[in-house]
Amino acid sequence: MNWIEHKVPPFCERLIGFSVPQNDQVLVVSYEGMHFIQLGARITVESDEGFAEYDLYDPRSGICCYRDLEWTIIGLDPGRPLLSGQDGEQLRLDTKAETLSVIKDGCEQWKYRYENFSGDWAAATFSPDGRFIVLGCPYDFDFRVFGKG
Repeated sequence: MNWIEHKVPPFCERLIGFSVPQNDQVLVVSYEGMHFIQLGARITVESDEGFAEYDLYDPRSGICCYRDLEWTIIGLDPGRPLLSGQDGEQLRLDTKAETLSVIKDGCEQWKYRYENFSGDWAAATFSPDGRFIVLGCPYDFDFRVFGKG
């Protein structure tokens, strides 16, 4: 299965973390605000600078309460990413080699080489339905979304 990268418009300078997707949406917590990302063939971003940093995000629990939902955040704090897809796929993030892979039945099905310009954290997750992979590092230009092609 091929994974196709979807273009994400610029939305902030530095991320604290991002959520496991819910209903084809991702919440990004940054030092500048909250950023609500709608996944799909065309990705849109809505920024809310009324909240910043740790106003709504509790790093101890890994939860951010925003728009009446609880979002599981991964990133600077490890959180609970979804590393298993619905059809037996496994997501493997190698932060030293800066690669993201999808493994199925012990075989590498897909591999993506990324650059983490901050040298800090990196995180990745499947969406609950397995249609998307989200990869993030601290800078927004290192934030990637892939959809099954």
